[in-house]
Amino acid sequence: MSTTKLANPTGTVYLVDDDPAILRMLQALVASIGVGAQAFSTAREFLAAYRPLPCACVLSDVRMPDIDGLKLQSELTTRDAAPPIIFITGFAEVSIAVEAMKRGAFDFVEKPFSAQQLLGKIQLALERSRIQYAEWAARQASEARLALLTPRERSVVAYVKSGKSSRKTAELLNISSRTVENHRTRIMQKLHVESTVELVNLFR
Repeated sequence: MSTTKLANPTGTVYLVDDDPAILRMLQALVASIGVGAQAFSTAREFLAAYRPLPCACVLSDVRMPDIDGLKLQSELTTRDAAPPIIFITGFAEVSIAVEAMKRGAFDFVEKPFSAQQLLGKIQLALERSRIQYAEWAARQASEARLALLTPRERSVVAYVKSGKSSRKTAELLNISSRTVENHRTRIMQKLHVESTVELVNLFR
């Protein structure tokens, strides 16, 4: 079973559970707070469909055939902008959930859980996702900008970021101060910035 919807501006919760009844219940619960949901009956289906979203989290059962919750978590950590994951566990699976937390899971809820408790955790996970996605997007933008520069220009940027003067940069790179200034001019032209402050802020 797989239900796909467009990304919701208030966030998206990926639901992963091999019990159709549980999936329907979770979808209704998530919809009650105006958040979008995408439901999958296997972790494999979810991983095949997963794409980074600006605000998303995963709500997954721990015990599933083929790919269980811990394997799903491990695979997600290799993906771009991996979303926070909340596990649903039974009493006998709490030790597994604790292990998942040690590996970086956002949280877990134990069956039977209250709707209010679960929704609170989902909202916190979505907020974490917004922060993590923004940081990831900033890193992507920074890497894209760096790719526009030559290796020597990247070296100059590194020294500018660390607060080195043109004269000190020239000494460290064994080139003239005028050459450093020329590099800095070309760098700012390529990156469309007008000051050293703007240049440094691009690569924070």
